[in-house]
Amino acid sequence: MRKIEEVLRLSAQDKSARVISRETGVSRPSVATYLEKAAEHEIGWPLPAGMDAKSLEQLLFAAVETPKSTPVIPNWQEVATEIQAHNHLTLQLLWF
Repeated sequence: MRKIEEVLRLSAQDKSARVISRETGVSRPSVATYLEKAAEHEIGWPLPAGMDAKSLEQLLFAAVETPKSTPVIPNWQEVATEIQAHNHLTLQLLWF
């Protein structure tokens, strides 16, 4: 689990990203990302009432859904025609 709460708490104490990174074991770029995302959502320390670590992480790092691609099914009739038309052509060569 991310240490977002700890990063926000230390940031509220006016500690630098380097110090926060050292104290939490989180990389400096991650600390910067946490603080940027918290600023975008106007969240600071202390956390708003009723917000726990899980809801904080879901808010700041909402999952982006990627569209599922459908597999391309080859036209096997064309493949067979190509193999017959060329003596040295194999399925392995067609797949590359």
